[in-house]
Amino acid sequence: MTRILLAAVWLAGAISAATAQIVLTPPGAEAPPAPAVAREPEPAAPPPSRAPSAEVVPLPRLRPTLPASLPTADGSTSTTDGGAAAGAEPTLTLPAATDGPAVPALPSETDAIPALPTDEAFPALPDEIAGVDEGAPEPLPSLDAVPEVPALAPAAGAGEEPVGDSDALADLAPPPPEPGGPDLAYGAFQRGFYLTAFEIAIEKAQAGDVPAQTLIGLIYEGGYGVPQDFAKAFEWYKLAADAGDREAQFALGMLYMQGRGTAPDRAKGADYIEKAANQGQLDAMYNLGLLLLEGSLRERDPKRAAQLLAAAAESGSPDAQYALAQLYAQGLGVRKDDSLAARWFASAARMGIVPAQVDYAIRLFNGTGVAKDEEAAAAWFERAAAAGDPIAQNRLARILAIGAGLPPDPVAAAKWHYLAQSAGKQDEWLDTFVAGLSTEQRIAASDAAQRWPAN
Repeated sequence: MTRILLAAVWLAGAISAATAQIVLTPPGAEAPPAPAVAREPEPAAPPPSRAPSAEVVPLPRLRPTLPASLPTADGSTSTTDGGAAAGAEPTLTLPAATDGPAVPALPSETDAIPALPTDEAFPALPDEIAGVDEGAPEPLPSLDAVPEVPALAPAAGAGEEPVGDSDALADLAPPPPEPGGPDLAYGAFQRGFYLTAFEIAIEKAQAGDVPAQTLIGLIYEGGYGVPQDFAKAFEWYKLAADAGDREAQFALGMLYMQGRGTAPDRAKGADYIEKAANQGQLDAMYNLGLLLLEGSLRERDPKRAAQLLAAAAESGSPDAQYALAQLYAQGLGVRKDDSLAARWFASAARMGIVPAQVDYAIRLFNGTGVAKDEEAAAAWFERAAAAGDPIAQNRLARILAIGAGLPPDPVAAAKWHYLAQSAGKQDEWLDTFVAGLSTEQRIAASDAAQRWPAN
């Protein structure tokens, strides 16, 4: 089912990083305007949802809405609304430029050209929070704005074929059945035979079989082989949840939170999520941890939140790994530990969490909590940039401009700068760098940006 995160994790505090004083525009020369990118790049596809899509591709995972203000670790309040100071955005500690492909001539240090700043002000956005290394680039969505799950076309009757890739199917499943034989209904569902799964499960569900009731709720919620019906999903989930099924408890909690199939009731939603978390349901543990950090539906308790997130992270939840990394980086609910922060950023990065890839790359580049490795940092920046993250695109442009971790490539640097700029990431230093390129180089970069991601 669609994984919707429930509350904002405030992880204030930014890590300052000194940057090299590099000036890249010839003295006395007026910088020509950089070619505009004709279109904005396609946004990167977020990691797939935990629920199977009613079509082929799972729905994107959303994030919860950030409150107007959140308490800091010392008890003060940090505002996050537009125009408020949301923490400084750190920059890479860039080494001096090295020899390489032709780049614009460098003026002397006495020329009146703006130098690379040591501390950039990250744009204050109402939907983002000040994170540890980069201002927590992912926005957090509203629980009230939940996307509808499109219904599948009715599956064939006799001789039906599996629908979609089994890897995209939900991993919302109750604990393994008791010894005595396989669960045929779940087996059919996992292979994509949704009507067969429904026909087997409905009789068992009506007879009081709890796992079958959970499966029927899932089928109705996603519209797998039957018309999508949140009200029926709610009824079946509630039967199974009240009988103690942790998967149904989490699913029911989400329906209450989102107001799908029932009137919205965040308090009841939190209650069911906590019941599921207490039974070890990973998504519920993660979301309860966020609720304990946010402090509206549950009393704020960073220490318990960290314990829940640690348990979920150790069990393989990439979202929990990323959140736990930020807690260690900030020292919220746990002792501040850059080494453990880097470890969990790395794990979440390998699991495909794009913001974690950016955070880990910055730590690798600067040697924060991990051995400094500019080449490895560049590889992570490239991966996150290719996924459409504008901060990664900006950082990749910088290291390509001076040749740190990668050979210098002025055209590629300008290309990534244009892409990051079109997504709203401004950078005066790169503006100056690109303005010093030849007209041919800037045209080539603009053309590459317009063709991205095809090139």
